[in-house]
Amino acid sequence: MPADSSYTRLLFGTAMLFNLVVAAGLLTSSAQIGAALDLGAATPGSVVLSNLSGAFVALFAYAYARVALEPQRYRAYVELGAIGKLLVLPAAGIPHVLGYIGWELPLLACGDLVFALLFWDWLRRTR
Repeated sequence: MPADSSYTRLLFGTAMLFNLVVAAGLLTSSAQIGAALDLGAATPGSVVLSNLSGAFVALFAYAYARVALEPQRYRAYVELGAIGKLLVLPAAGIPHVLGYIGWELPLLACGDLVFALLFWDWLRRTR
C-alpha cells in the first residue's frame, strides 16, 4: 500500500478529529467530563492537569494532520502516536484497577488501543 493513499488520509484525518474532540473537551469542560467519567470533583490542580493533557492531545492532532497530508515526511510521528495511544491504557487502567476511578475512562481508552493497532499496521504495510 502506498503511504500517500486515501486510506492514509482517512486514518490520520479520523485520528486528528478524534484528538481534537478529546482536546476540546479537556480544555473547555474538564469539570463536567470528570463528573461524567466518575473521576471525582474538580480541583484547581486537576483542572491544570486536564488543560495540560488537552494541549498535548491537540498537539498530537496536529501531528496526525501532518501525516495525513505528507505521510512520508512525517512518518516518525506515526510511531510516536502509536506509543502515546498505548500509554493511555495504563494511564486509565491502573487507577481503575486500584479502585480510584470507575470503568468509563478505561472503556474510552479502548478507542486509543484501536488507533494504536491501526497505526502499527500502517507502519508495517508502508515500509
